[in-house]
Amino acid sequence: MPESQHQRPITRSHSSRQTNRQSAEAATKIRLDPRGVLNSAIQEHKGDIHKQISYFFKHYPIPASQGRARVVSAKTTTKYVLATHMMIDELSNTGVKLYSVDDLTSRHLLNVMRKWESKGMASSSLATYFSVLKRFMSWVGVRLSYESVHDVLVDPKRGKRVMSATESRAWSANGVDFKKVLQKVHDIDALVALQLEMIAAFGLRVMESCAMRPVECDRGNHLAITYGAKGGRGRVVPIKSAYQREVLDKAKSFAAKHNGFLRSNRYNQQQAKRRFYYVLEQVKVSKSETGVTAHGLRHEFANDLYTQKTGQESPVNHGKRVPALQDLEARKEITEALGHSRIAITSSYLGSHVQMDRANKKRLAKMNSELTQEGTELCLLHDQIQRQARSQEDGTELRVFITGPAADGKQIHGVPIIIGCGFFSQSGLRSQLQPTEEQMNQLASCCQNILGSWCVGQNDMNIPNDVSRFELMFIEI
Repeated sequence: MPESQHQRPITRSHSSRQTNRQSAEAATKIRLDPRGVLNSAIQEHKGDIHKQISYFFKHYPIPASQGRARVVSAKTTTKYVLATHMMIDELSNTGVKLYSVDDLTSRHLLNVMRKWESKGMASSSLATYFSVLKRFMSWVGVRLSYESVHDVLVDPKRGKRVMSATESRAWSANGVDFKKVLQKVHDIDALVALQLEMIAAFGLRVMESCAMRPVECDRGNHLAITYGAKGGRGRVVPIKSAYQREVLDKAKSFAAKHNGFLRSNRYNQQQAKRRFYYVLEQVKVSKSETGVTAHGLRHEFANDLYTQKTGQESPVNHGKRVPALQDLEARKEITEALGHSRIAITSSYLGSHVQMDRANKKRLAKMNSELTQEGTELCLLHDQIQRQARSQEDGTELRVFITGPAADGKQIHGVPIIIGCGFFSQSGLRSQLQPTEEQMNQLASCCQNILGSWCVGQNDMNIPNDVSRFELMFIEI
């Protein structure tokens, strides 16, 4: 066969491959062009805006707005889909009927956000939905005259997220004994117990624990976390303690017999994750049952690391202030260890002193208001006991104090709030009269009923002077 006849197929094949590659690149560009996908959606589903939205999100892979170039997760995509459909439904409920995404205007978004605000939607949800819908509007081609959620709300403060933790989500801070829970989990499923230990020892996310390949990820002095990492952002966690090494070695021993993974051969990542949460539900590890979740172990890890780096408890655990530079360095290391990209995120784990001061003052003011409001059980009892005392000693005042950490507005877990009480003269000196055991118990019982927290009555004389006190301010009846 002549040489030229051999060359034609080769040339045609090369041209074909080149054309296919160009077509693929062109298709990719069209697929990643939101306006192009929207045009297709409108053509495909004329007159039905809900179907247009569904078509758009089915065919448009949403690029992440922050971090490395990637497509957002299915969970984030769901937020976009729900928020957009919710906006259309809200408009429909107010009499605004839209038939195409091109009918959307900036006024529509403004009205919907204010409607949700009036319904009492949480600040975090308002901020999230605005962020999502603002981006969708940009894809549609709607130019907005406002930049942030604060610009569209009647009360701009309603759009402010509280990113800094004011209550610890760590297990120990909520009175949950990790070792006891671990034993209960182990009795049901030893593998889930091992996954839980890896989370506690290295601050892993649940998915990272279920996707872990311990032998491959053990780098001697650190653990390399790549599989299951959120957003594909890998990280390393230093191995500093004997406990970390012990747990990792147990995980490696298991994985060596199970294709290298820290999960059963019968399960993929999602199935292993579901099994993990199922077992934790059996031992009542949930926000509603014990006040903690598996994620709380990441908070525990972060707070322990902060203490190791600074020598002080974190702000959310009511630790003392440390020098700003030392605090920043600790937060940088914790940010990396947790797999986050922004240092500010650590405030949701560690809190901040500024936010804690505000939260404590707010908590204390609320407590005082609830206890001393005119007509409350405690207010009536206070008046009754004070009248009895004045029948014995004219002008005597019954003073009631919140004492200890609660007097500073701090959240109390696992220990009682001590309610101090005593009789004083109008000059402020202690009276010779002493509250009876029954009176102290009655006062504590009233406080407990109102606050829903364990309270114990105590004679103020028996409470050391260096213990914090907050006096309840009663209105004379």
